[in-house]
Amino acid sequence: MRIALIVPGFSHNANHWAIPALQNLACCLAQSHEVTVFSLRYPQAGIYRFGGLTHIALGSGQQGGVSSLRLWQKAVWTIVQAHRQRPFDLLHALWVDEPAFTAVLAAAFIKKPVLASVGGGELVYFPDLNYGTQSSWLRRQIIHLALRWATAVTSGSLYQLNQCRARGVLAEKLRLAPLGVDSERFQPGPTPDWSHPTIVQAASLVPVKEQQLLLEVIRRVQTAVPAVHLILAGNGPQANDLREWAAHHGLTGAIAWLGKVPYPAMPAVYQRAHLYLQTSRHESQGISVLEAMACGLPVMGTAVGLMPEVAACPPTHDPAALAAQIIHILGNREEHERQRRQARATAVNRYSLLVRTEAFLEIYRQLIDDFE
Repeated sequence: MRIALIVPGFSHNANHWAIPALQNLACCLAQSHEVTVFSLRYPQAGIYRFGGLTHIALGSGQQGGVSSLRLWQKAVWTIVQAHRQRPFDLLHALWVDEPAFTAVLAAAFIKKPVLASVGGGELVYFPDLNYGTQSSWLRRQIIHLALRWATAVTSGSLYQLNQCRARGVLAEKLRLAPLGVDSERFQPGPTPDWSHPTIVQAASLVPVKEQQLLLEVIRRVQTAVPAVHLILAGNGPQANDLREWAAHHGLTGAIAWLGKVPYPAMPAVYQRAHLYLQTSRHESQGISVLEAMACGLPVMGTAVGLMPEVAACPPTHDPAALAAQIIHILGNREEHERQRRQARATAVNRYSLLVRTEAFLEIYRQLIDDFE
């Protein structure tokens, strides 16, 4: 099978890890199929080969406006030319704005099926957070056309599948298809020292992740579990505000601010913790949740992304309820150990990279067969 992946950005070598979940999928596909990745925005323009795949980067950076129109035209032409040299069987776009729009335009010329995967905030807009692609009239139009013209549409969670339905995507076009986690790389370590019960979150420090809720939950847990500790892996524009909030509420000594952690070092971060806590307003899926589960961490948090499907406790946005759930599990080691085993088993059996890649391949085969 010859597969074209169209993405906003991608790695320029095996150790770059621009978007790890995409690199894992592409390299896993490339083990048994011919894969060409077309990246629209980054890295810089060029042709990169690693992991058994070819990466053609258009390298347009963050230019918008008329430059976006030129990028889409160039991307369509590049995909069509590559197809004429060696025909693709299917185009798979990850993110349903620019990548899916260019894929469906290219498909109009090469007459091949397009799978479009919702990957982030394309279907939402939260004005108070200034988050979501639906804020832009132009982006709304290209997303609408991409969803309408794609042969099939996938979502990484039931939560986002419902958003697709709300946007009018036909039921027969929808597929539930999460990206997978590398369960060989992400494995449990020994249970950490219980003298310092530890919670972890790996996320950019941006408004949609709502880390003030995270800190409020930790503050409430601390009243019952004074030794509780938080590991926060990620950086972003809210870092200073969050540090100030933590200091004002006496949490400074309870938090390890790791900043941006290289992808290969992340398993060791999860292995230092007892629980993973998600506090996001929106997640399309939540790869960090799966990474934590693969490392044997029970996960809990807000009812977005995969959390309603995998959480150790009923998801909620209520800080008091989240704190109570955490206090309960931290106080019951037998229950924690049971949840720890369950998290690992779920990650391996339902969400491992091999399982999820094979699920995508099965979708590819169905679309190709039905298209012919």
